[in-house]
Amino acid sequence: MKTLFIIPPQWYPMNAYLSAAQLVGQLQAKGFDAKTRDLNIEFFNDILKKENVISAVQKAEVFYKEFRCEFLSEGYCEEKFSGYSRELKTKILRYIAYEEFLESGINATEVADKLADAIDVTKNKERFYDPEQLFEAKEVLKDALRIISLPYMPSKIMLENFIANPVYSYDYADTKLQVSNPDLNMFVEYFDKKIKAEDFNEYSIIGISIFDLSQIIPGLTLAKYLKERTGAHITLGGNYIYKIRGAIKNLPEFFDIFCDSVQLGDGEIAAVKLVELLKDDLPLEGAYSLMYKDSDGTIRETETAPLLDMDALAPPCFDGYDFDLYFSADKVIPVQLSKSCYWAKCTFCDFYTGQQCFDIKSVKSAVDEIQYLVEKYGFEHFIFVDEAVPPKYYNQLATEIIKRGIKIYFYSFARMERGFTKEVLQNLYNAGARFFCWGYEAESERVMKLLNKGIDCSYRKELLENAKEVGLWNHCTFLLGYPGELPEETQATKDVICNRNLVDSCTPSNFALKKNAIMIEEVDKAGLNDIKDNGDFHISCNYMLNGKETRNIKKERMDFQLEFLKKTADSLWSIEFTDTDHILLYTSKYGAEWVRNYRLKYKKHNFG
Repeated sequence: MKTLFIIPPQWYPMNAYLSAAQLVGQLQAKGFDAKTRDLNIEFFNDILKKENVISAVQKAEVFYKEFRCEFLSEGYCEEKFSGYSRELKTKILRYIAYEEFLESGINATEVADKLADAIDVTKNKERFYDPEQLFEAKEVLKDALRIISLPYMPSKIMLENFIANPVYSYDYADTKLQVSNPDLNMFVEYFDKKIKAEDFNEYSIIGISIFDLSQIIPGLTLAKYLKERTGAHITLGGNYIYKIRGAIKNLPEFFDIFCDSVQLGDGEIAAVKLVELLKDDLPLEGAYSLMYKDSDGTIRETETAPLLDMDALAPPCFDGYDFDLYFSADKVIPVQLSKSCYWAKCTFCDFYTGQQCFDIKSVKSAVDEIQYLVEKYGFEHFIFVDEAVPPKYYNQLATEIIKRGIKIYFYSFARMERGFTKEVLQNLYNAGARFFCWGYEAESERVMKLLNKGIDCSYRKELLENAKEVGLWNHCTFLLGYPGELPEETQATKDVICNRNLVDSCTPSNFALKKNAIMIEEVDKAGLNDIKDNGDFHISCNYMLNGKETRNIKKERMDFQLEFLKKTADSLWSIEFTDTDHILLYTSKYGAEWVRNYRLKYKKHNFG
């Protein structure tokens, strides 16, 4: 019996992801035959080709010319837009997208001609570490994806995200419609051309890992394709699937169209149990943390998997990965030190949803795993993909890495705790840390109490100063527009974002009312009203706050973000949502100070 775990499109194509490799490692340790296929990276390498750019712009131009007469003669306009059919809305938005492309001045032929070279820059070690070449190459990739998306607009592929057609919701009916419609969903045609059913005949179980909204449409398109064409047991998993489990449980048809079962929560124990049952042809009721439809059409949930002992985990398995496909000259490999978050009380957060109570590997086990990955695969760069790890633990980890003489570079996410003293930060730097993603969130201490961050806000600036002094790069996350935040408090946070003496790069975000966050139980207290679900398969809700809709609050943040990006356009990274792996590689090679002070001669044009 063979098992295959698939990472579906669409997510950032710079490095490999942990979920599938982690599960393969557990299955192989138990003697099962399992492997991974990263269809996400295959997708980017397949579509980012000269002929696809040329073909896409030609298709878009044909549509534009055919629709133009109707558009002008019928007098379609924004005032009447809400009354149009969804098919017409899609055409209008596609037409406008092509007009905006024409106005942008981007030359499709030039982009197509530059594309192969741009891809080479991202994969070639000598060229990658020339920032002038790298940033121009990334702009070419972004332009190419914009052009390739034109025939499918307003759906669009970007390096960091897939935006599904906003005319259609994430309700089940709309999602089911999109996964079968090649006019709305480019992945229908892509999988038809890419995948042959016979390629999967050897697998008895196929798991598809969905960990972000951007994978819902392509991931379910893939699941439907495999469900129809193979005899394998199709199981869906991933943190995002857990967050929408309530909707799935009320949709018996979902199991007829997309899968045979759904993994709920951590899969390290549950996936092994499922394979054991299917190998011996035993009923699914004996599985752990599984949702499935039984023979009488009833949706069942099985017993939750036993608590996972992090020290008992086998290391992730990256055998069979073609690392030459990733758009990164050196690879940044994910390692997980812990499950869940040791604080887990922030009102807005749902990252830890679906994970067991907090548990962390012993320092010895963690460093054993890092050393194993270094020695087996030759990896040198790592990200610790943890919600948060206590500073005392990080200090002990750093000491053990130094003691063993392991030469690595790494970054991670961290809470701004007082335990991150200058001495601890220096120890971490000596062990290979090159930057941390700090959860700064808001400047106002009052707002931080509303967020329930549970940190000493008075220490944050000193922490950032100390981190900079020992040689670390400071990446900070910020949350703008939290319910109850006053305009002057928002401005104070923006002032911190703009303080280049403290913050090297940042991720500014809007507050999102997430269905699985603590905040969802406190909407009245927070003054939120007119709560509207974004759909069965969406994890957040729209709301009104002080008479403003969510989209208007988001627009204010986007306007600030665009202005900030233009002011810092010659910086290598000022605002960054997904390119943190590249920051690690650059700070590892050149040091934070060099990266901080470098000013690009290349003029960026992609600010959206």
